[in-house]
Amino acid sequence: MWEKKNSFDFHLHTLWSYDATADVEFYFAEASRLGVNCIAITEHHHMDSLPEALIAAEKYPDITYIRGAELTVSTPFGSIDMVCLGMPEVPTPELQQVFAAYHNWQREYGDSTCLNMTALGYPYSREEREMLLKRYRPAKTLNVQGITHVQAGVQCDYLIKEKKLFPDREAIRNLPRSEKVTPKPYPAYDFVLPAVRKAGALTFIAHPTRYFQRNNLERMDALREILQFDGIECAHTSVPEELTPFYREYALKHKLLSSAGSDCHSAPGDKYQFSSGCQLGGHIGDPRWVDEIMERLQK
Repeated sequence: MWEKKNSFDFHLHTLWSYDATADVEFYFAEASRLGVNCIAITEHHHMDSLPEALIAAEKYPDITYIRGAELTVSTPFGSIDMVCLGMPEVPTPELQQVFAAYHNWQREYGDSTCLNMTALGYPYSREEREMLLKRYRPAKTLNVQGITHVQAGVQCDYLIKEKKLFPDREAIRNLPRSEKVTPKPYPAYDFVLPAVRKAGALTFIAHPTRYFQRNNLERMDALREILQFDGIECAHTSVPEELTPFYREYALKHKLLSSAGSDCHSAPGDKYQFSSGCQLGGHIGDPRWVDEIMERLQK
């Protein structure tokens, strides 16, 4: 049984995510040091860090570990990030299909980026992408996931500073899509989320400010109806403090859970610092929300 103390963090990424560098055990050690007594590791698109997280959880019995993932889904409203908590230790057959689809998507999306730039006259090869990945990702992750897409900052810096193909990041952001290349969309919400729910996990719409258009109730209702999420990430480094109580009130009104997370990607001292400024437990979420989540997970 989890004993409430004072802090938690339900949105963390490790070097097993394509855009993160923190070691898995770092979060457990840092949580123990800071008194953050409940954490969830939520890798982008998969749970490849789970074996290492289970070992670390054994080493730090004072930390309650929640199995999780952050799964980005395609919807009629665009792509949306969903934090999933309480994932099974052994993926169900449906979740195995989901994770296989995401692994394929990561590789194919990376390939489409190279193909699109090359088609537009800015040569960028798969071999270059692999070289960039090896600058900040350990071999064990590439052995499992293959040649995925590259963290945006690393890729932009290479294209601007080393290849000198673009003057700045805005030029890259404004790059058109070649008619010769059709990017593969994220796996669909009605494929991913039913599998997560069937496995007994809870779904939360992540860092919702942009998705909710801040506090557009019509938009919030529409997303709630289509995604059928169990809760909202009411507190996050990107959520303005004045919106946290608004999202919490909305959650209570609709019998939804509330979650919170820092969205850390790197540890102090890492050569590459992604999502710099984030600190484990660095959010204004209420620790009482953990009780509500744990109660639902135990049903």
